Amino acid sequence: MIGGNMKKTLSIIAILLMAALSLFANGQKEDNEKKTIVVWHCNTGVTGEAFDKIVESFNNGIGKEYGIEIDAIYQGKANDVLTKVKASDEDSLPDIAQMDATAAIDMNYSEYLALASDLPISTDAFLDSALSAYRSEKGLLALPFNASSLLFYYNKTLFDSLSLSVPKTLEEFAAIAPMLGQKSGDSVTRYAFAGVPTTYELTTFIGSQNGLSYIVDNKNGHTGTPTEVLFGKEGTYKEFLTKWKALYDTGYVGNITSGVSTEFASGRTASMLASSSNLTTVISSVDGAFEVGVAPVPMVNENATGGTAIGGGGLFAFNDHDNTVAVLEYLTSAEVQRFWAEATGYFPINKGTYESEEYLSFIEENPLFNIAPEYAMSSNPLLTNVWLPSAYQIYYSFQANIQKVTAENMNIDDAINEMVGVIEDALDSYAEQNIN
Repeated sequence: MIGGNMKKTLSIIAILLMAALSLFANGQKEDNEKKTIVVWHCNTGVTGEAFDKIVESFNNGIGKEYGIEIDAIYQGKANDVLTKVKASDEDSLPDIAQMDATAAIDMNYSEYLALASDLPISTDAFLDSALSAYRSEKGLLALPFNASSLLFYYNKTLFDSLSLSVPKTLEEFAAIAPMLGQKSGDSVTRYAFAGVPTTYELTTFIGSQNGLSYIVDNKNGHTGTPTEVLFGKEGTYKEFLTKWKALYDTGYVGNITSGVSTEFASGRTASMLASSSNLTTVISSVDGAFEVGVAPVPMVNENATGGTAIGGGGLFAFNDHDNTVAVLEYLTSAEVQRFWAEATGYFPINKGTYESEEYLSFIEENPLFNIAPEYAMSSNPLLTNVWLPSAYQIYYSFQANIQKVTAENMNIDDAINEMVGVIEDALDSYAEQNIN
């Protein structure tokens, strides 16, 4: 794994420099007007270190040769970046901002956004499903960069000791939960699963049903601002809540909304759901205490064949300057994407990476890193993340709604009506303020 092997890191950085050189050599014209490209980003920890190395390799290499510098500025979490972008005007915006899908509905109406589909950048080498994550009725809003998928993380050592296979459905999971869990008297000392689903997880739990389902209309908001909630009348949220309540009622599900990775690393939960981008961090946190396994998410039922949506973040541009385009090409190149994937757990959005002998060798040595891209690429490419106004408020509303059903025994139909109302109110409010 990437991390302590400095020789390997330097070798990869050298490759990044050659990639950047080819970008400039193949038509990048010299421009003396904009030499600093400001990038606002949301990378910390392992991803922050990797991003810093990518920027450093550009600035100290080909960037220095051509007098171009990336000024990478950490602006907090993805939602913080969005908040700052929305508060900025033409003169204070960055050239590029890394944001996740929650920014898409606002960026779709931004007067300052430079559509990625209008930039002179070929996307032929990009994964179709990664592009779908940022495609609206207006065109491609952003270039995918840090792609990820939801994964089921499990204590493989424990599963193997109990001769248990990874559950393929929530019903199968409920059947084995009592074997995975552990109690001391009335207290649970090890949960079978910890966590409470949010919009992110429900995009998969709802979206995968019947081959393809959506949370809201207009293909989850990608072909127009959503106007209607679908999961209530289509019964997909009810199917999820029914199966999730049965899993919870085993007594071995921890309704934990923070610190789940810590619980997993300590062995206090046998499994959790998390982004593939957490893979490097989780393995490091476990530190050999047990073998980590990852697998596709247990589906709501056997008819939920749609797979999962690509998550993560994209690069939104706010000008079409040649040097901005050059930086975008660099960050999404096959070589940079390879380094990024190996260092973090995000998977490459550039098809060229998957043809690289170095990447194939890495995957052979680190097979867990191949689960997410295989899962995502075998999923329905029309299964996309959902674009909603008040996205983060709805994120937490879903958690509260699910907890009412599990811990408070709220009637499932009442819970569905409550959640439909929350989203409809957000859609109505957004339409009144933003759509003529």
